[in-house]
Amino acid sequence: MQFAIRSLDKPADTAAFDCGQTPLNDYIHRYATQDVRRNVARVFVISPQDSPSHVAGFYTLSAASVQCTELPAQIAKKLPRYPIPVALVGRLAVSQDYQGQGLGSVLLIDACKKVLQAREMIAVTGVLVEAKDSKAVSFYKHMGFMLLSSQEERLFLPMQVIQNLVG
Repeated sequence: MQFAIRSLDKPADTAAFDCGQTPLNDYIHRYATQDVRRNVARVFVISPQDSPSHVAGFYTLSAASVQCTELPAQIAKKLPRYPIPVALVGRLAVSQDYQGQGLGSVLLIDACKKVLQAREMIAVTGVLVEAKDSKAVSFYKHMGFMLLSSQEERLFLPMQVIQNLVG
């Protein structure tokens, strides 16, 4: 099956989305469009090419910062001691109908590609994620993310790793 990723738009049927996690479902059902309109996040959806209204998954991108002291020591030692600019993948979810097919990895790699493109215009040192549970932490670790020192659900992927990941 072929899929296409695009910005959240009116044809996307977000009401039918169910990833099995209430907070993520509520976000795409009730708040995603508002966040886009208010410029607090960009929301991207993935749909089967033959059914573009069907939302198989989504992720959000926004700007954020992280304290240098929270980063892994090998990264922090090369950076200034003030908040460091990062891109935030605040939410990433795949519909229960499509889980286990690699769409989470596809969405994350797409987010990283967009961050690389944005890096031409704004400075970022990497991508920050806030995992919702231990399963999500395992997924992000598998993709190369490192735990931050302050909280177990916050993970970081430096730009050098992103460049290698997306080629």
